[in-house]
Amino acid sequence: MNRLAALAGALVLVGTGSATAGADEAKSPISASMLLSVVAPVSESRDAAFDRAVKEPAAPARRPDGELQPDGTVRYGSVTITVRNPCPPGIHYEPPPLPGRVRK
Repeated sequence: MNRLAALAGALVLVGTGSATAGADEAKSPISASMLLSVVAPVSESRDAAFDRAVKEPAAPARRPDGELQPDGTVRYGSVTITVRNPCPPGIHYEPPPLPGRVRK
């Protein structure tokens, strides 16, 4: 019985101490700026970013003219451009039919 009483007394003391600590935590104000500062990503300062960018090697200069590929496309750096003729053959040089007339 003494052991049970001692165990219960110890639990009461631990519970009282944790309740007091919890009450102290609840008293501190929590603001939105505090939460945002905790979850905000860490970024380097403007001066450090500028110094790092100055020290990095520059990108290679691009050729102003494109490279003609075997399939007829033109490559400008990493961009490939394909130009297709939207007009079917034969229609491009013929005048369009007049409205209401049937084409022969």
